[in-house]
Amino acid sequence: MRRQVLVGALLAGALLAAAGCSGGGADAPSATPTPTAEARGRTLEETVATPSLANNILGDPAERDLVVHLPPSYDVSDARYPVVYFLAGAGEPAGRLRGSISLTWDLMVEAGHELIVVELDGRNSIGNNFYTNSPVTGNAEDALVVDVVAHVDATYRTIPEASARGLAGFSMGGSGTVNVGLRHPDVFTALYAASPGLFRPEDGLAGFLHDNGAWASYGAAFAPDPEAPRPHHLPIDPVVPLAEQDPAAVAAWEAGYGALEQKVDAYLALPDRLSAVRIVWGTRDSYRWIPEGSAYFGDLLAERGVPVSTLEFDGTHALDIGFPQDFVDFFGEHLAAG
Repeated sequence: MRRQVLVGALLAGALLAAAGCSGGGADAPSATPTPTAEARGRTLEETVATPSLANNILGDPAERDLVVHLPPSYDVSDARYPVVYFLAGAGEPAGRLRGSISLTWDLMVEAGHELIVVELDGRNSIGNNFYTNSPVTGNAEDALVVDVVAHVDATYRTIPEASARGLAGFSMGGSGTVNVGLRHPDVFTALYAASPGLFRPEDGLAGFLHDNGAWASYGAAFAPDPEAPRPHHLPIDPVVPLAEQDPAAVAAWEAGYGALEQKVDAYLALPDRLSAVRIVWGTRDSYRWIPEGSAYFGDLLAERGVPVSTLEFDGTHALDIGFPQDFVDFFGEHLAAG
């Protein structure tokens, strides 16, 4: 059973144009043609330089692996396309969407709104970079927003504007979608967070520590301490009450997946606006802090007047079986086409 709940401002309406990265291959018309019977989607793999990750304390390479899904009409047209960037979950390589991409392409064609989908991961030598900037794990947020977006716009026939860019992700990638997307409405206009790691204020961090322990890569990403021994983060004890621990360490660990009110306030202080946010989670997620945090965040956005919709489905910590249709419908409605 799937139950949809719309929260907050209506998602219909004109898309807000925002400044984006320039570039993008040869001049080409923007209208997407109807694919011929011979048209097929195509998936590519590449490793791209991401200078923003250079000089990280871990010594990890300054590069990212991408999986790029080009839509069915791409090779039989000279059209430009909107792009959705999909962020992998913790420990996952890029490519989670491979198994459903053929169905997704069919749904795009049926909807008449084709997209380029670019997958990337957040793995590193100690686990994950959480798509955030850290002196320990490197500037992973900049690697996405600056390096990867510029590469994709220069390499493929994109519509190189924020109004034609979406950001999505699962689990850790869902929290990355929220954190990066709220800070960069000048780069992405629509956000889709599936089972995101999000903390409600009263007990989210405690729930995370209970389920995950003091995850070393989380600490290195969000509570870095370059002077500390590897893995170079402010320490926290998952079995000691948070009120009895170093307040600075607790605040830093909380701010990674939490501090959502402050993040929304900072977003609202920016000149650009998101066109839509969608939050999706399973009611039987084994990480109970994820449904609780997701519901809290949806309510928070609605209270602050941010256009948001939520979807709860009867499932666990996974993408819903209806994800391809929901993904295509959401981005088809909220990304500008040519």
